[in-house]
Amino acid sequence: MFCRGFKRIVFTCGVFITIGNASTVDVKLDEEHQVIRGFGGMVHNQWQNGGGLSDADAKLAFGTGEGTIGLNTLRIPVYASSNDFNKEVAAAKSAKKYAGDDFILYATPWTSPYAGANQHIRSSDYQKYVDHLNSFTAYMKNQGVPLYAISISNEPDWCGEWACWSADEIYNFTKGYADQMRKNGTKVISTESFKYDKNLYNKVLNDPNALKNWDILGAHFYASQASTGDDFFAYKLADQKGVERWMTEHYTESQGSGNYWRKYMKTGDQANTAVYDTVRAMDLAYEIHRGLVIGNFNQYTWWYIRRCYGLIMDKDFGNKLQVPQNEIGKISKRGYVMSQFARFIRPGAIRVGATAKPEANLFASAYKSADGDSVIVVLVNRDYKNKKTVTVNVPGAKIGAFRMYTTSEAKNAKDEGEVEVKSGSVTITMDAGDTENKDCIVTLVGVNTPVKPVPRKTYGDKVAEIPGKIEAENYDIPGVGEGNDSYMDKDSVNKGGEYRNDGVDIEKGGDNYAIGYTEAGEWLEYSVKVTKAGSYPLIVHAASGREGSSIQFAIDGKNVTEAVAVPKTGEGSSVFEDVNAGTVDLKEGEHIVRLTIVGDYANVDWFRFGDADEGTTAVSSLAQLAQVSGKYKVFDLNGGYIGMVEASDMQSLRAGTARLAKCGGIYLAKTSKGKTLKIDVK
Repeated sequence: MFCRGFKRIVFTCGVFITIGNASTVDVKLDEEHQVIRGFGGMVHNQWQNGGGLSDADAKLAFGTGEGTIGLNTLRIPVYASSNDFNKEVAAAKSAKKYAGDDFILYATPWTSPYAGANQHIRSSDYQKYVDHLNSFTAYMKNQGVPLYAISISNEPDWCGEWACWSADEIYNFTKGYADQMRKNGTKVISTESFKYDKNLYNKVLNDPNALKNWDILGAHFYASQASTGDDFFAYKLADQKGVERWMTEHYTESQGSGNYWRKYMKTGDQANTAVYDTVRAMDLAYEIHRGLVIGNFNQYTWWYIRRCYGLIMDKDFGNKLQVPQNEIGKISKRGYVMSQFARFIRPGAIRVGATAKPEANLFASAYKSADGDSVIVVLVNRDYKNKKTVTVNVPGAKIGAFRMYTTSEAKNAKDEGEVEVKSGSVTITMDAGDTENKDCIVTLVGVNTPVKPVPRKTYGDKVAEIPGKIEAENYDIPGVGEGNDSYMDKDSVNKGGEYRNDGVDIEKGGDNYAIGYTEAGEWLEYSVKVTKAGSYPLIVHAASGREGSSIQFAIDGKNVTEAVAVPKTGEGSSVFEDVNAGTVDLKEGEHIVRLTIVGDYANVDWFRFGDADEGTTAVSSLAQLAQVSGKYKVFDLNGGYIGMVEASDMQSLRAGTARLAKCGGIYLAKTSKGKTLKIDVK
């Protein structure tokens, strides 16, 4: 699901139109992979001597404009002592302020009152441990920065410095206790293996009763480096189980500066043997690419945001490295490399098909927004000796030009201007300029082709009047340009083959013709004229052959109903019945009515504002009709439990669901007595 859409497309490295031999990247917008949750970093004020993230740092890290990194996710520790729970509150509030609605906060425990360094938690203390974690999620919620997720434990396989967990212990805790960690509306992350050891996850993945207690599989990429094979990132069992994966911690090198573009030095971190090797900022781009494309990870979190080797420069507290004063507090080369992903691949984007390795040392990935207007293609050139010429084909994308952003040895997310796109294709040369090193990363942002607008038209001789009945098949004739579309159908064929010759599916049904073969997300718009202001009952003549079908109405872009369930009216979708959609307040004058399909296979014959005779008799409000009051368990459409909401009416139920879900979409709210409501979160 998408929390925010935008009209964009991305690539990577200085870009110029060119003629000659070129590698080819073919983007396949209909080949969908994982949803991207975003990109983030870590703050640990106790270990960072209180200097984890100032408000100025948060603006650089979590802003999305020029000269920022574009992070949306912050990881913080769960301290063993509740006296330390407050240490990251200020950082979280600053990050939330600049990340806005995209903000995700999650937390990881290293130790606890029940297990310190090199200790195992006794099974008899599992309940106390859960209570400790829940006390932290409750605390952060009360501070106004609720956690999106919390993990079971940090690095169970690096336990000389923190708590240890065996594979069996992880399995037993997960199956018996992990679901309780959702008490405060918080998702559950697995234990986070420091070396992405699949043996620590396999037992849970192979048991559905245990796996249902994990929302996210968390892993660290230590024990990997640029020379590590792709098999480190791949995990077929997790792919098969459809498990969401977050890379929750790594730094590619900590001995030198985050501003090193390419430097030979003795290095080695955690599981990697210290050797004399090349430190490259571009190793971060290569790792993110492989994590997303090979590993199907949904999220990537760097270690410290502010550090001498981090995304924002700081002095070296170990006094091994002389960091120039004019670099401190500014975005590092590593930070700008990460920004090429984070600023443009916003939360909710979907990774789509793309030629992953068009030639040696050249890597590509592509993404799109939920509405399909945004395509993001990221190209990474790791060949420091040679520039790359690349043809990128994006069939089906309405792009007139690409705006280019380049990070190289000489450039920091530089805006290179626009390059014209013809017939969905462009050829560029990734060139870092006159510098010795040619490796770079370029992001091209798609710009829509300007068109001469043509206004929409009503279908028929005149605008439909309210009070009155509107035939669903008489939606407006679409025009050209922004705001002049009159429908959205997920294919271009009229599957019913009746009445009109465009992409909307119309069939024989109801009183004459009806809209059929509907899918969630499709919509139709109608120009109407309200002859008299008033409160109108809304009746829909609809049918469905299955449970879960629903629709929603909006006037002039504002929802005037919640999701209205269309009950199963019979086998197939040919039995039409009147469905009461509540009451709608309408102002006199001309308006645009939008009918949106929320749950698949809701067939619509007509809808009527007002009683058949007069049209202004008031009925009960939608909230009263739904009889909303009490506690609801909220689930996504895949059956995944999100959390508990206590509501007094439909408005509070919807608001509570939105707080839990973070992302827009359709959710199910269920009471203990079996009543189920479908909630549309925007």
